[in-house]
Amino acid sequence: MTIDQNLTRRAFTFGTLTLAWAATSARADGGIALDGQGRAIKGYDTRAYFTESTAKLGSDAHTVDWNGATWQFATAEDAAAFAETPQAFAPQFGGYCTRAMSFKRTVPADPEVWRIHDGKLYMFARPVGGTKFDEGPEAMIARAQAFWETL
Repeated sequence: MTIDQNLTRRAFTFGTLTLAWAATSARADGGIALDGQGRAIKGYDTRAYFTESTAKLGSDAHTVDWNGATWQFATAEDAAAFAETPQAFAPQFGGYCTRAMSFKRTVPADPEVWRIHDGKLYMFARPVGGTKFDEGPEAMIARAQAFWETL
């Protein structure tokens, strides 16, 4: 294999991986991080973080369409409560990683890594994000909010 063929193969592989990542981390018009199926927060029940203090998968049987995304819930009660006041339960920064947002990057969060601070849900791409958040949530939130407002 020549150097040119090797570079072309790398460029093709990188381009393919980039397109695959973009296809699985779309953004709704309302600024919500979507998975490949158009679901917010990868189908997790956003109300369960508040009511059960746990990350819990939602169901196709209990959905609410809001802000350009489909939100799934474990129960009809959770879906109804969200439909009534979605802003009370929706994650901050559209379900993108709060820590990445504070570094001026948009990275979809892992629904298993989260914190509730001052009655709001914050999500992170990796556990280190939550750990760093715990060390100084106000500063991270302020930086993330400043970037969010530019998007």
